[in-house]
Amino acid sequence: MRAIKIIFTSTILTILLPITGLYAEEAMQIQGEHFMIIYTIIAAFLAVVLFIIAKFSFNAKPKKELGFLSITPHRPQKFFPINEKVHNMVPVVEALADEQTNVYSNLNKITLSLKSNGVYLEDKNYKISILINRRRSRRSFLNDGDILDMGELTIMFKTPHKRPVKYDSKEHASGHVIPRTRRVNGKILKNTPKLIPVEPREKTYYITKNLTFIGHSEMNDLVPKSKSVAPMHSRIERVSGKYKLIDLSSQTGTFVNGRRIDTKMLRDGDEISFESVRYTFSLSDKAH
Repeated sequence: MRAIKIIFTSTILTILLPITGLYAEEAMQIQGEHFMIIYTIIAAFLAVVLFIIAKFSFNAKPKKELGFLSITPHRPQKFFPINEKVHNMVPVVEALADEQTNVYSNLNKITLSLKSNGVYLEDKNYKISILINRRRSRRSFLNDGDILDMGELTIMFKTPHKRPVKYDSKEHASGHVIPRTRRVNGKILKNTPKLIPVEPREKTYYITKNLTFIGHSEMNDLVPKSKSVAPMHSRIERVSGKYKLIDLSSQTGTFVNGRRIDTKMLRDGDEISFESVRYTFSLSDKAH
């Protein structure tokens, strides 16, 4: 950035100084050596002014807008600003998703309402609903950084207002991640798919959702304790009663039975590994 400022300032000076030099040469014939002193002062003053202008121009922070940023793996990032004219997710998805991105929900039924204290989202789909911060949520006040999953499209809500929105807990649910101590723990059904850790000190993770995210960020469903695991490492999708493992552009890779994969349909007994972290995928309650 500093090099750009210097180039910008030097270019302007290269254009202006010869021009002022012509006037200086003509004035020298009239006023002699005294004009050189004035010329030097003017040139120095112009240099300082131009440097200040360049500094503020390049350091100016981009204007923060209200809207959605696409963060779908393997896709370029795009930003779509929203205002009071955007009433649902239709224009958002049309702007941020391409033809190869499958979005499962009925977008007309995912409404957006601009309130004085933020954006209120309501998902009126009956069977399939979107995920907000990896959790199923039909009514949410969105906060800066909230992540929405809509099938294969993943977007992040951005707002200039960094403070969490205040809401009435009786009427609205927050879009933020529910603390683990407050998450509801129900009885696990028999033959529920699970990831059994090879390390005996770790706990078995039961796959109870259609989308399960794995990574070392607390935003994920399964958070392995290893530096080799990326913040958003991989995803397990439930597709027609089967389970598909997808690597999310991780540097260290996702492996099934020792082979690196991009996408893989899982079978009972498959060993899933993320470098040193290993699990056995199980579809039954029988020990492997």
